[in-house]
Amino acid sequence: MEGSTQELRQVLSTPPPNWQPPPGPPPNPITILHASLEHLRNTGDEHYLFLRTLLEVLNVRGFFRASSSNNNGSSSPPPAAALSMEEEQLLFHCATGLRHVVLFRWESFQPSFRCCVRDLLLAIGLGVTDGGVVAAKNNNNGSNGGNSTMMHYLPRTVTMACLSCASSFWKRGWTAQQSSSSNDPAAVQKDDQQSYLESLITNNLWPGMQRFHGEVEAQELFGYLNSRLASPFEQQQQPPTSTEQPQLQQRQYTAAMSASFLSLLVGEFTGGNSSARYNLPVEFHRLCHHLFESGSDDGAVSVNCKKSGLDATLNLSMTALSSLVGYILNNTASSPTGGSAVQDESLLELGSCVIDVTCDVLSWEFGAGASKWDFSSGSSRKNNHSVLLRPPQRWREVLINPEFLGAMFNVYTAVRVGRTSASNAGKRGRMAHLLRQLLLLLSSISGGPIFSDENERGAYAGFLLDGCLNVLESILNEQQQHGQLPEGSVASDLLSAEIVDLVTILSRLTTNFRIQILSQLPSFPRFLAALCTMGRWLLESSLSECQRVEGDVESLEGVEWKNDAIAQILQCSDAMADDYWLASGSGGQEAVKASQALASMLAPLYGPYCTCRIRMACLEEHYMAREGAELDEIREEISAFGLEEEMASAASLGRLNVLESMKIMLGMLQQCMPRLMSLFEGAGLGGEITPDMAALLEEARMLLLCAGHLLTDDCAGETPAIPESVIQACQPGRGLDDVSCTASIAALLEMLKSVAEAQVMKVVTYPADPRLSPLLAKTLLWFFRRWGPSYILPNSDEYRENTGGIFGAYSTAETAQPLISFCTTLCLLYFCHWPQEKEVQDESTSLLLSLGKKGAFVRELMLNSPSFQKTAALHSVCASLRHNASPPEISAAMAAIGGDLSIDFVRGYQRVPYADRARILTCLVVACSDMQNEKANAMLNGCLKAVEAPFSTLITALGNKQASSKDINVQESACLSILLYGGIVLASEMSEPERIPHFITPSLPHLSGLMTFYAEDLTICESLLKIFRDYAEQYINMMTRDQSIDLFTASASLLKHYSEHHCQNRVVQKRSKDVEEEFDEDQKYNDVLCAIQLLIHLGTKDFTNLCNTATSSSKGVETGQITDVIFFGLQQILPLMTQGLLQYPTLCQHYFSLVGFMVETYPERLCALPFDLFNSLLDSLLFGMSHSDPLVSKSSLQGLASLAKEHLKTGVLATHLSTKNDIFSNCTFRLIQEVVFQPIIWDRLESAGMALLPLAAIDVQQFIGLVNAISQQLGSEDKKHRLHTAFEQLIKPEMLAKVGAEGREGRIVRVQFKKDFDMFVRDVQSFLVMK
Repeated sequence: MEGSTQELRQVLSTPPPNWQPPPGPPPNPITILHASLEHLRNTGDEHYLFLRTLLEVLNVRGFFRASSSNNNGSSSPPPAAALSMEEEQLLFHCATGLRHVVLFRWESFQPSFRCCVRDLLLAIGLGVTDGGVVAAKNNNNGSNGGNSTMMHYLPRTVTMACLSCASSFWKRGWTAQQSSSSNDPAAVQKDDQQSYLESLITNNLWPGMQRFHGEVEAQELFGYLNSRLASPFEQQQQPPTSTEQPQLQQRQYTAAMSASFLSLLVGEFTGGNSSARYNLPVEFHRLCHHLFESGSDDGAVSVNCKKSGLDATLNLSMTALSSLVGYILNNTASSPTGGSAVQDESLLELGSCVIDVTCDVLSWEFGAGASKWDFSSGSSRKNNHSVLLRPPQRWREVLINPEFLGAMFNVYTAVRVGRTSASNAGKRGRMAHLLRQLLLLLSSISGGPIFSDENERGAYAGFLLDGCLNVLESILNEQQQHGQLPEGSVASDLLSAEIVDLVTILSRLTTNFRIQILSQLPSFPRFLAALCTMGRWLLESSLSECQRVEGDVESLEGVEWKNDAIAQILQCSDAMADDYWLASGSGGQEAVKASQALASMLAPLYGPYCTCRIRMACLEEHYMAREGAELDEIREEISAFGLEEEMASAASLGRLNVLESMKIMLGMLQQCMPRLMSLFEGAGLGGEITPDMAALLEEARMLLLCAGHLLTDDCAGETPAIPESVIQACQPGRGLDDVSCTASIAALLEMLKSVAEAQVMKVVTYPADPRLSPLLAKTLLWFFRRWGPSYILPNSDEYRENTGGIFGAYSTAETAQPLISFCTTLCLLYFCHWPQEKEVQDESTSLLLSLGKKGAFVRELMLNSPSFQKTAALHSVCASLRHNASPPEISAAMAAIGGDLSIDFVRGYQRVPYADRARILTCLVVACSDMQNEKANAMLNGCLKAVEAPFSTLITALGNKQASSKDINVQESACLSILLYGGIVLASEMSEPERIPHFITPSLPHLSGLMTFYAEDLTICESLLKIFRDYAEQYINMMTRDQSIDLFTASASLLKHYSEHHCQNRVVQKRSKDVEEEFDEDQKYNDVLCAIQLLIHLGTKDFTNLCNTATSSSKGVETGQITDVIFFGLQQILPLMTQGLLQYPTLCQHYFSLVGFMVETYPERLCALPFDLFNSLLDSLLFGMSHSDPLVSKSSLQGLASLAKEHLKTGVLATHLSTKNDIFSNCTFRLIQEVVFQPIIWDRLESAGMALLPLAAIDVQQFIGLVNAISQQLGSEDKKHRLHTAFEQLIKPEMLAKVGAEGREGRIVRVQFKKDFDMFVRDVQSFLVMK
């Protein structure tokens, strides 16, 4: 053994043979060390350097000296010496290297040697030697059978590495089913060096080392660990004396390491990220997971432990936890601060380890299918603990124990640091945190067989709730009596973690047990009061901190954890407010009482929330304006998104008592509005915006956000509706409350109207004044966009029974018309006076469009608005006016339309960007779409003719060469016309949308013809492609046959000219890793995406069938003619679709959607492509089948299946096979290796099977040869045999003969193969996927 350390150091300092150092400067010693270490591990450490060095270092440092001295009859040995840093690192690498070598070469080691090494590592990790400290043995304290603990503990990195190695060996030997030689000593060739090392360990270095033998060695292990865990608490009714204290600490250390070992053992069976690699198939891990969880009574399974190892671990941890709790509480009885127990760092470390292993057991994922080892479930352990737990019924007696829960909270009260600055605050804080994690898990136990009935479930929730409330109330009392702790102190950091954990437990209780159970508990009022009080304190302390730093958010301390805690409180409120039991009214009087309690006790938090959040936002804005600082765009977007989410949750809190919340909103607005009006009055006086002005504008904006979220919901994609809580608050028959609530909403609306009117009138006069904030204008428009469609004319069927309250406020033309006119006037003024404010323009058009989609009654009121009529007239005038139009052109356009339009309005609207003009046109078309309304028809025709006339003039001028396409003005006019046509196409939500194809169809050839003039201009090309794409997508289901044919013809011409200039010889740049550059690159290929999407729409079955229909007046278009165009487009795009371009997700998805559809529908056409194009197509399909996106992979696999089936039927690929005869064998090989044998198979299982079946049927003998070649790569004869057997059971001759069959016979074959393939993949992956 001597010289092993030096030999290992020499090996690790020498570069391994054939090693290629990384490029760059000469490798440093660390790089060489890791390369040599990896080489030594991979080559099997033939000279046992890892183990020999481990033994030598420990022996030289005296960790085995006590044993040797005692055996020789000498006196007390000197104490062991501490390890140097270099020795610590060396031992760590020895332990991990030994684990790798033994696990990967398990069969080459003698069973007795493996057990000896396993037990050695366990003993080292636990800190147990044979002789140990003489004083400990002479005093004979503890029933350790002659064993005691080391005086000098090894570094934790070494002990944990040893324990981790031991836990891996225990798992590897848990079942001997994987190896027939594991339990047969004769089957393993005797190794003299192994026998020597085993003898050296057991006879010389460590004669009394604890050994585990035989079939019950696992039970022996748990019994041994149980004795170690119990030893610190034996005969400890009184505090230890000074002479007993060292021995007690040593027992506590060993017990703590025993608990750590149990945590590692559970982690190994779970398959966590820190678990070892065993070089064994998944079936081994599944079996171990199952056996550790449930045990085994099956005699056919060779297993070390017939009983559940998980149950044994839980019993050990809960027994140790009970002893720990009893010990601490006994000390607490004599001292309110916990006595000597909470001052004992060794005890605190032991407690933390015991609680940790208990948490690990409780968070176990039950069932092999729920674990990491079943890839078909698609689940993985992304965090330590699941949200809700469903433990088995057999754990009921251990977990459902109210007395134990009460004792746990008592222990927590004793352990928590509070406001003290104890020297052991770190240890106490860690144990307290783990206790809270344990309580969080106990709060997550959800239903199932573990509770006998709902009453018991409620009582269980009550115990947890009471315990949390007691702690929270004590924290709040401490804060009231002593004030806030200074941020950054140890006590403050521990308190912050404590508060977040406690409110998280309350949130989990709310989510798990629901308000129906919680509201029946006596402590429910305390619960609501505590949430409100804690939330108020957190908000006010955050505001105080923000005031301290004067709004400098970068200098804020402690705000992040407070925001986390507030988010949990809001989540509690959200879960209770939206609970179906309350919202549905099915709860009866109990639900009514619960609602009243929420309204009276929790809703008051809404006021402080709004006050503090708004004030903090003002302080931040004041600071940024003062310092001239600005957030970058990405951070600003993240901040806005987070605020939006928080505001939505806070709105649920405010809706618990709508009337009081509205009073708060009105009060705050009444304080803000006079100052805001005064600010607007100063517009035009000049000067820069001051920090006070910026803060005031931010205050107004935040108030608008609060009001908008309180009164409205985000109804994107849904019919706008008034929130149910607002309806109920304004419901007639509630006395004065309903009148007050309705009046409050009306008053708030009038106040906001006055603000919006005041600002926009100043914008008309002083559009460039910085006091007139575009962001505030955008927020006002956002409020009206959300509020208007919900509250104006609420004529939905579900409101028919509600005629009063908030429904009566704006349900008639007389009450609704002023609001509609106000909104249209507001938008008109912003169109004409802030044309370049993009966000304001977006919100303005969104407001008009949301009103236009509301219904016929609202559209009629919009038509009656003079402002809306003026907007339509402005569109008609400016539809032909470029941005650089001359005054004579403007005058001529105004004269042609007539009316009383102001030149200022026309010039302002003329400056609106073309894309925004197109969106305004969309709004006009939707709002003027009622065919029964003559005024609407006239306005609609005027809007459409205003677009058609200048476009016709442009086309005629270009065709007659009266205008040059190179002229900048002509290009501007073309861009304007194209975008306006695009705006018309996007008006598909209008009433009677069939009129759009009737208008668009005559212009399609001319739009397509523009490509002949502007094919080189990528901007115009992309705009044209977008029009055709959107038109095909929006109206494909309503076009007539002739309209469809016209679209087909125009699209063919468009794609032809586009491909000639933008597909051939186009260079695809490598994708950037920078987020912003990546976005820009995505935009570069938008034209390709549009072309692909257009081809997809053209190829739909409805479209081709429609075009193929002949009439008396025309023959129709054959499907082949349509597919010619689609395949022409596909051929042009194929050379572009390299793996570089396929890295763009959206482009990739649409490309494979097109290819998958075309290959599946027209495989014969694709097979007839020229070989180079066909090869490119095939390469892209092979790339896509292993893509991370399931949709991409399924499309690719379906494409492969279609190609194979077509060749099977017709032999269509014979020509290509003569050029490249391994097409199908390569496809099959890659399919098996890259998909079937990989974990990704489970989200594309059916598609992969349906591709493999025809590929195998094409040439059975070739497939057999391919399987043989694959099996030769496996090495193991057992795996080769199992793989051959699995393929034989999957690929049956009678099934292959019917692959091409149609009808019922073909369906039966496919259904049966699907089942067989599922079993095949499960079987094969269980022994091929290694871990």
